[in-house]
Amino acid sequence: MSNNYLNKILNLFFRSDYSKPTVDRVHRWLADENRQEEKDTALRELWTKTKADSHMDTERPFMQVLDKLGLDYVRIPDRFNRQWRWRLAAAVMVGVILSSAVTFWLSYALFDKDNAVMTEQYAFAGERKNFLLPDGTQVCLNADSHIYYPENLEGKTRTVYLAGEATFKVVKNPKKPFIVRAGNMDVTALGTEFNVKAYLEDELLIASLIEGKVRVDCNDTLSYVLNPGNQLVYNKISHSGTMQPVSVQDVTAWQRGQIILTKATVSEIVRTLERHFGMAFHVSGGKSNKDLYNFVFNEDADIREVLEVMQVVVGPFEYQLKNHACYIYW
Repeated sequence: MSNNYLNKILNLFFRSDYSKPTVDRVHRWLADENRQEEKDTALRELWTKTKADSHMDTERPFMQVLDKLGLDYVRIPDRFNRQWRWRLAAAVMVGVILSSAVTFWLSYALFDKDNAVMTEQYAFAGERKNFLLPDGTQVCLNADSHIYYPENLEGKTRTVYLAGEATFKVVKNPKKPFIVRAGNMDVTALGTEFNVKAYLEDELLIASLIEGKVRVDCNDTLSYVLNPGNQLVYNKISHSGTMQPVSVQDVTAWQRGQIILTKATVSEIVRTLERHFGMAFHVSGGKSNKDLYNFVFNEDADIREVLEVMQVVVGPFEYQLKNHACYIYW
C-alpha cells in the first residue's frame, strides 16, 4: 500500500462518519507492527498536511479526529518531545486505513450502514482470498481489495460493495438480484460469473463478463448489457464508457498468480506490482506516464525478474530492494 494511497484514503475518511465496528478494526490495525516503517512515513506526511491545511496547533486537529472516532480527549503532555507528540496525535488519525476503501464506497453509495449489521472481507497486498458469501456465491478477492456486505445478504437484493478487484461466481436467485457496487459502477446479475476491477486510486472501473449475462450501470446515466467475452471500461474522470472484447484468460490471470498488463503506463505498472508483491514502490525521476507497455509474467516470477525485464522494455533504470520496499531511480 503506497503512501499516496494512504493519503487519499485519509482525505476520504474526514468526509463521512464511521461505525463502532470500523473503529474497532482501526485499533487492531494500530496494534499490528507489520510494515511499521511505511506507516511512520505516511504518518509524518499526513499529519504535516493536516496541520498545514487546518492552520491550527497540534492538539486542535487531534481533538477533531478523536471526536470523529468517538473517543475521549486526553491532553498530550508537554513533556513529550515534538516527534512523540505528532506520533500520538497521528496514530489515531491514520489507523482508519484498515477499513478505508470499503467505508468510502459505502458512503458514496449512501448506504445506511447504521441500520444493518455489516460484514467485511479483505485481502492484503501480496495475497488473494477465496470465500463464499452467505448465499453460496463464490468470490475470489485480489490483492489489496475489500468487500463489505450486509450480514446474510438481507434485503430485496443481494448487494455487496467492492473496492479493489474480485471475481464473482453467482448463485442463481431470480427473485433476488445480485449487485456489485463499485464507486460509480453497479453490476447486476442473476446467475453468472464476472470480474470487477475498481481500485480507489485507478482512473478506470472495469467489468468483464466470463459467463452468463450482466447489466452494468455507470453514474446513473449509462447502462450496458454484457455478453461473455465483453468488457466495459468506465472512466471516472471523463464519465465515459467503452465496450470492448476481452480474453477471459487475461481477465482471470491474477487468480493464477500471473501478471498481465496491456497498454499500461509506468504508474499503472507500479501500482499493479505493489498489490501483487505486497511491497511499497518509490519511484524517482521523470519517466513519462504517456508511454504504454505490455507485459506477461508467470506465477513463479519474482520481483527481481520482473524488474530486469522492465529495464529492457521500459528503459534503463536502477533499483534497490530494502525493508520490503522497492526504490526505482530513472
